[in-house]
Amino acid sequence: MFAKTKLGLKVLKNNMGFSTPPYQLNFAITFWCNSRCTFCKIWEMKPKNELTLEEIDKFTKNASYIQWVRLTGGEPFVRPDYVDIVKAFYKNCPDIYLISSPTNAILPDQIYDKIVKVLEFFDRKYIITVSLDGDKEMHDRVRGIEGNFDSAMKLYLKLKELKKKHKNFDVFFGHTIYPENVGIFEKMVANVKEFVPDIKVNDFHVNIFQVSETYFHNEMIKTEDGYPAKAREEIEKVLQARQKHRFNPINRIETKYLELAKKYLQTGKTPIPCNILDTSCFMDSWGNIFPCIIYNKKLGNIREHDYNLKKIFDLEITKQTKIETMNLQCPNCWTPCEAHDLILSNWLKV
Repeated sequence: MFAKTKLGLKVLKNNMGFSTPPYQLNFAITFWCNSRCTFCKIWEMKPKNELTLEEIDKFTKNASYIQWVRLTGGEPFVRPDYVDIVKAFYKNCPDIYLISSPTNAILPDQIYDKIVKVLEFFDRKYIITVSLDGDKEMHDRVRGIEGNFDSAMKLYLKLKELKKKHKNFDVFFGHTIYPENVGIFEKMVANVKEFVPDIKVNDFHVNIFQVSETYFHNEMIKTEDGYPAKAREEIEKVLQARQKHRFNPINRIETKYLELAKKYLQTGKTPIPCNILDTSCFMDSWGNIFPCIIYNKKLGNIREHDYNLKKIFDLEITKQTKIETMNLQCPNCWTPCEAHDLILSNWLKV
């Protein structure tokens, strides 16, 4: 409760226009991935010299102010030391409130075992999002792995049971709307109901496709002219099907994200002020720091700044970039990795 209150105070400061150290970190702990997605090229990278556990531990010791961490990839659970990375943040960041990770669920048993080990010591909020981009046929095709839909169902059901034992734990499906699967949402939910009869639309975190040279390495992918209109129509169906929970902050943020996503798809502009560097930043698996997963502007590397993020935030390039993003002199995006932070920090406006 204390950590949650401290996070709330930082969010309130952002809403009042005060600048704060970033409380949220998007951290790609590896770019190794066992998917073969058609819409993302991370799996082609085969990276080397990624941050070691010892380096990550050094970094967390200098980042005690971090309260919300997204450990992503690649596929984050292919790192054998995933549990130890969570432990480093838990040990060295006393105000940590939330850690979340997406997963492709290709190795459901190994992923489940790591999540169980995390929950043996992690008593803060912990969220896992199981990626699901269509019904069985669509999901396996766009993910490039036969049987991926079935493994996603297996992992989700096991995690749903685990949720009953841990009040701090939650699990969702993560669904991305992109040109290849737009219009599949209702069919996908119906297919999932065959395995999870009590599934609700609110159990899906829905987001929209983005192009990123920094993160997805999919800048060569083009969208057809009719995609934005089709995506807006899909989002409207999702919004109509969602149950409104007045006092559930996660659901309220999700709903607001989708409402503003419709505006973004229409204009191509980030729909609210982008004070991203007052709330978070993106760190890749080599320690390079970027404003977000979309803006390909390197601010510095923690290996060159004593593993201290604050030293990079004190650089002139970071201060100038903060002005640029506030004025939307950036690629403009609406990815939930950053949009959720922006919604919270601009809640009084939106």
